[in-house]
Amino acid sequence: MRKLFLLFTFFAVGSITAQGNGDIVQFDFIRTTPGEQYNQILNQKWKELAQKRADEGTITGWDTWWRANATPESEWNLLIVTVAKHPDSLNAGGGIQRIRPDYSEMDIELFNQKNYNARKIIRTQVYVNKGLNFAGNEGETPVVPRVAVINPMKADYSTAAKYEQAENRLNSGDLGSRLGWGLLKRIDNYGDDLYHNYMTVDFYEKMSDVMLGRIPTANAPRELQEVVKMRKHQQSIPLWLGLSVRPQN
Repeated sequence: MRKLFLLFTFFAVGSITAQGNGDIVQFDFIRTTPGEQYNQILNQKWKELAQKRADEGTITGWDTWWRANATPESEWNLLIVTVAKHPDSLNAGGGIQRIRPDYSEMDIELFNQKNYNARKIIRTQVYVNKGLNFAGNEGETPVVPRVAVINPMKADYSTAAKYEQAENRLNSGDLGSRLGWGLLKRIDNYGDDLYHNYMTVDFYEKMSDVMLGRIPTANAPRELQEVVKMRKHQQSIPLWLGLSVRPQN
């Protein structure tokens, strides 16, 4: 009986892992305007608002990531990530007046214009977490390290469930130099013409770990070959963590 219970527990935990933690994750791809000091706005205003929303339980995380090796010609150079438990929460509880209640209508108008001039939102995409591997994590929104690599993937819809299972099996054990891993399924759009419908995210302590991990050349193991057959790896984009907010209460 005990063996049966342990076997049931094993499969139950494996099922939860394969489904991820269910976080809803919004990516805002931003191009900042040179000379308009958008970084100061993020530090002095939007981080404070994000902390307020996190402490109220509206969101469970908010991070800013700077694109490594971005140039003035890059389509975007900043990624803002908002994490919540429900899509309706992603944009709830916003507005500068939430943290500056003494602002007059003119103050609000001037700030909104300054914020508008300092950046351009290139696109917004929304995902659900379908896989998560962080040491010690029990399903909460993880605290992220300093470096991440996002990997847009295109998988066939007819084998999407098998793809998710295969990715989770491949990344369920020791991650090597990676400190964490996540699988995101895109839910804001759908169709064969999409550039990607999944995103994997690899987390590292430092950027050199990313490059050192790419030096060895070896034949892919069978598990990786299985995953490669089910998706097209469109790109790998390294990022530096800027600001990070998690609930404090």
